[in-house]
Amino acid sequence: MGIASDTTTEGNGTAALILVVIAVLYLGYVAFKRHGFRPRRVETTLTGQQLRQVFKKKIAGRGWSVADDGNPMIARSAEFDGIRLGISLKISEADGRTVGELAAILHQKKIFGDTAKAYSLRWRMNGFIAQVRRLDSTAKVMG
Repeated sequence: MGIASDTTTEGNGTAALILVVIAVLYLGYVAFKRHGFRPRRVETTLTGQQLRQVFKKKIAGRGWSVADDGNPMIARSAEFDGIRLGISLKISEADGRTVGELAAILHQKKIFGDTAKAYSLRWRMNGFIAQVRRLDSTAKVMG
């Protein structure tokens, strides 16, 4: 005869722990994606026209187009699958430097609050910042 042990409490504890780990990982992943398209402010010696050209090349290319060429300049995605994305660039001058304020203005959320197509916003905004830094090594990025 063997000794009987109750494994149901161990199973419930393990299942609860797995659910907590999955929830924490999911929330961390959502925060990581949202952080990628947070608003950014760039101070640079580039001219406003040069910033606009970088915006057109790095944000408005590859399926996106410039929807408004004013200030702020706005680029939007094509509406292939019903999800529309947009990024704006507002240009101003401060202390003899050009200031560009880059922000995601259009983004949609999924059912559980996760942002749809967040990687597209992240890649485009990071590409813009990287190109500005390549053209001006003294550029300061905040945000």
